[in-house]
Formats: sequence, structure tokens, C-alpha cells
Amino acid sequence: MPTIVRELAPEITRAIIGYGSWYVNGLRKPNSFADVYLVVDDYEAFHTSRLHAWMNRLLPPNVYFVWTGGDGHREIRGKYNVISTADVERECSADLRDVYNAGRLTKLVWAAWTRDDDAQRWVSDQLAQAHCTLAAMALGLVPERFTDEDFSLELLGISFRGEARLEGWERVRALREAHPAEYAEIHRLLLEAFADATGLIELSHDGASKRPDPRWSEITRAAHRVLRRSRRRGYLRWPRIVLTEPNLVDLAVNEAERKAGVRIEVTPKLRRHPFLYGLPEFLRVLRARRGRERMP
Repeated sequence: MPTIVRELAPEITRAIIGYGSWYVNGLRKPNSFADVYLVVDDYEAFHTSRLHAWMNRLLPPNVYFVWTGGDGHREIRGKYNVISTADVERECSADLRDVYNAGRLTKLVWAAWTRDDDAQRWVSDQLAQAHCTLAAMALGLVPERFTDEDFSLELLGISFRGEARLEGWERVRALREAHPAEYAEIHRLLLEAFADATGLIELSHDGASKRPDPRWSEITRAAHRVLRRSRRRGYLRWPRIVLTEPNLVDLAVNEAERKAGVRIEVTPKLRRHPFLYGLPEFLRVLRARRGRERMP
């Protein structure tokens, strides 16, 4: 995937970052595929469509899929998320508009390719900034006394709280359990940095407690504001995919099986009238989702 997407616009590509279950031992499934961020200098230079460039600025990233060829049902080979350098910097900072990007970039990721050493350092800086931004949000959501695991799950789960997703809280637990030592080390460093910078938490050997301070109420309110805004913006991503993805039926069928374990038969009627004949299948996916672990 990194090689495929870099060739789309080699002159303006700054970095390619791999993320998701494909790159994480213990989470990859037979129907997993490679997810990457394609970081570009400028949307207008990348897109041939003004509409796609406008949507990319409004609601980054634009999401595109790479498919297997042939007639009939197609499988997803990979997915790339187009985002500009400026939008990465904004969405990893405290000025983020939603948690879509920072939520993904605070999992274990892979710097698949960078333009040069400066770009490599820039990627590292943005990943660190995203962790610091979401760490403060997670601390606003945990109780007064919490364990390292409580904080870790809340931090990993922010992207799930900020979007309507087919996976439940069991997916968050699986993320942490796949690499517990790595997440424990990273997240403990974040707690120590927050304690040193603000004095708002008192660390213990396996967690921390919040010191009484009026700043906590604003931190918590700010976290909830971002999550509410993220959910609203998340719903806008659904109609956007209708405009950017030509293989909607194949996408829905692949995602239903991959994320909800529901196999859907692609019939000629479903291809001709996906919104009409797809509704019963959508309801079946929702029923399957009810058995998932709810977010605490």
C-alpha cells in the first residue's frame, strides 16, 4: 500500500503513515487490509476534482479504497486517507475539530515512508502532540482515582466515543491487550508529563488521583465538547463517502463482515437498488452490534 499510494502524487507527498489492525500483531484478521495516511502538501495539487478538494478541507481526511479487480464481488486491498500537512498539525493539536485523526494516530502506527529526515522528525512531533492532546481529554473523562489501565483504555477509546462504530468496547480492550507493555510504557510517560506540567494529578505506583482544582471542570467540559462535535462531524462523513466511493455495495458488504461478523449476499437487486434492498441488511448488522460490549 505505501508504494501504491506514494505513486499517486510523488512530488507533493510528505509522509505515509500506516495504522490499524493490519500493522499490529495479534489484531490482524484474514479480512484485514492495510490502512495508511497519505500526507500531502496541498489538496488542490492532489485532487483533480474541486469538490473532492473542498470536502477534504472541510472534513479531513478524504478516504479512498483500493479494490481487487474483476467482475462480481470485490475485496478491499487497502485504504488511504488523504490529509494535508496543515490539517495534520491542526488535528493533532488542542485546536482539533474532531478526534477522527488524533484518535487513530495515538494507536501504534508505522512511519512507512517520509520525504526526508525533516519529514521524519515532523511525523514524530505530530504523533507526540496527538498523544498529549488526547491524554488531557482522557484525564478529563476518568474518575478522581484511576489506574494506569483505566487511563489507557480511556485514551485508546476516545476515537470510539467520538464516532458511531460497529465495534464495541471489546475492541478497545483488544487493542490494549495486543501490546500491553508498549501501551503501558507510553501512557505512563504521558501521565508523568501531565503531572509535571500541571500538578493536577498525584501519581501512585499503578495509577493516579486528581488533586482538587477548579481547572478540572473545564478540562472535562472541553473533552465532552470535542466528543459531541466529533460525533456530529462523524455523521457528515457518511454522505461524503457516497460522493467519493464508487463501490458502495462492496464497501458495505466488506465492512459488515469485517467489523460485525455479518455476511451479506450481493444480489443483482442489491446492486441496482442498494438503499432499498440494503435496509434490511443494515438492520441485521445493527442487531448483531447489540451483542457488543457497550462503552462504560
